[in-house]
Amino acid sequence: MKKCYLIFLLLLFACSADPVDSEVPVDAVEPDPVEVVVPDYDNDPIYSKGRPNLLNSYWDVFKESAALYDIDLSHIEDVQFISTDLPDNVAGRANGSCEDYVRILIDETTFRNLDTGEQIFLMYHELGHDVFNASHDGGGLMAPNIRSIEYNLFQTEVSDFFTKVDFIEWTDEECEIIRGLTDD
Repeated sequence: MKKCYLIFLLLLFACSADPVDSEVPVDAVEPDPVEVVVPDYDNDPIYSKGRPNLLNSYWDVFKESAALYDIDLSHIEDVQFISTDLPDNVAGRANGSCEDYVRILIDETTFRNLDTGEQIFLMYHELGHDVFNASHDGGGLMAPNIRSIEYNLFQTEVSDFFTKVDFIEWTDEECEIIRGLTDD
């Protein structure tokens, strides 16, 4: 019988241990660190879909950006990105301005040596020419000879472009000249 009392007492003491003693104090638990993701071209939900080895992906990216401003480009079906050698380290050139088609010429060697922001800027610039007949006169996204732009400023330029705050079309006279230059 003494063995039963002894077992009973051991169980009693084991079960009556203060559960607070076995817990970690609340102030001793460190919160999970909050990961701050600074938005940039590489983690942007739209721009990150552009792939230098899949040039048509930039058309999808451009259309998705336009859709954010209620611009539907799904009616444009004749879109081509043509790999070619371009002179003077030119990475890309619009070849369908003032036409009913989009033809973007890309020197893939030069293009792939650009950073992500430069690639996206170049594609938006050239697509701006071919899709909207946008001239350089509007500045911003269509300013000539700009290779890259900081991410947040680019967001502003894209908004200004698609909302036509910073957008000027080629004139009819300029379109005639452009057509003459692109005729083969």
